[in-house]
Amino acid sequence: MERFTLAQAADWTKGDAVGEAELTAVTTDSRQIPPEALFLPIRGERFDAHDFMEKAIADGAAAVVSHRKKEQYAVPALYVENTSQALLDLAGGYRRMCGGKVIGVTGSVGKTTTKELLYAVLSQKFRACKTEGNLNNEVGLPLTLLRMTRETEVMVAEMGMNHFGEISRMTAAARPDIAVITNIGTSHIEFLGSREGICKAKLEILEGLRPDGCAVFCGDEPLLWEKRESLGCRVCTYGIENPACDLTAHLHEDGTFDIVNNSLPCQTLGRGEKFKAALAIPGAHNVLNALAAAAVGLLLGEAPEQIAAGLASYRASGVRQNIYDKNGYHIYADCYNASPDAMEATLRVLGTMAPEGRRFAVLGSMLELGEYAEEGHRRAGRAAAAYADALYAYGPDAAAMAAGARACGMEQVYTFSDHAALVAALQRDAKKGDALLFKGSHGMKMERALRLFLGEDVEE
Repeated sequence: MERFTLAQAADWTKGDAVGEAELTAVTTDSRQIPPEALFLPIRGERFDAHDFMEKAIADGAAAVVSHRKKEQYAVPALYVENTSQALLDLAGGYRRMCGGKVIGVTGSVGKTTTKELLYAVLSQKFRACKTEGNLNNEVGLPLTLLRMTRETEVMVAEMGMNHFGEISRMTAAARPDIAVITNIGTSHIEFLGSREGICKAKLEILEGLRPDGCAVFCGDEPLLWEKRESLGCRVCTYGIENPACDLTAHLHEDGTFDIVNNSLPCQTLGRGEKFKAALAIPGAHNVLNALAAAAVGLLLGEAPEQIAAGLASYRASGVRQNIYDKNGYHIYADCYNASPDAMEATLRVLGTMAPEGRRFAVLGSMLELGEYAEEGHRRAGRAAAAYADALYAYGPDAAAMAAGARACGMEQVYTFSDHAALVAALQRDAKKGDALLFKGSHGMKMERALRLFLGEDVEE
């Protein structure tokens, strides 16, 4: 992080500084106080980190931010109306000080994979940084921006949300040069009411777009496509099914694909020209994510060979889109999160696995679907019937998932309310050479079921 002063922080946040300090770190965690750190406490629903102010000071905080204006501290202090907003404002001012470009990424499905592919591609040419882990909310996004330095040429910043207004506040801090929206699904429909509501919330990212910035959309999504000419900014589109998109992909049977420039304004790939690319992760949905990364790379002047190398270099790991063999089984672990759209995409991949074995869909319930929960889970069940040989449904909505599968003629359908029973049934039925997909919302802890199935250590 670059050095800044408490006076600069006061200017960025419109706060009042008492005392002077030079700072090289910002932390919201009183347990982690780096040297020359500004401690910025956040008030949450169940706690107020202001209560740990004295501990942070004792542990070496060089200065603090506070909305308790009557309190005095033993170190320089910055008094603000709201520390959560101050964190965003601080990050926004710091981002402007550092310069560099910011690529904002949001969407219902695929934004994290797209973020990783963007980083893999852009790192081929630029000094790039990215959102680490799942730091994509109103605390994680500003902390990501605060990792920039004056040497950072491109920051890839993921923006997630559950409610209206969240992306609006984040994009005001990030001021993206390019804003990517991967798609409009049904994630968080409980809070946003409809897919139109979700689209409206995702489009908030354009509110912070720089005047000369560009929006990059998936043109296969009708809700985005129909709005492309009414958004008041430059828009570039990519897609597989929509041939009118600026950048398209032609898929080949060997898993490679051609990236074709129909009308994307760039210097390194002429209109009508194409280049071949490949991914180490499967699925047409990931080709769409790759197209988003390719579009941004081309807009920023990368050569096709750099983009192809970046796409090929990305490897999934952990419990997100990770396909591997273990104990004689083909495992597809994608347990980080789930929505009906993501379920269908991963099940389609499962359908291509284990040509000589059977395919098991081990699916946990999807959360935050509200009134759409019944139909969303039935839809997942129907997709399981289309692409799997057996469905093992877990969680509070397992019955709806099972009903959708049975309505499509699937016979081997089972529901479970605990991991132990689920794993016992799987270990009884699955044979060496079979493929098993483990997927569900994070709260379903399907990665725990996977570890139990593989005989790995599991924390109780």
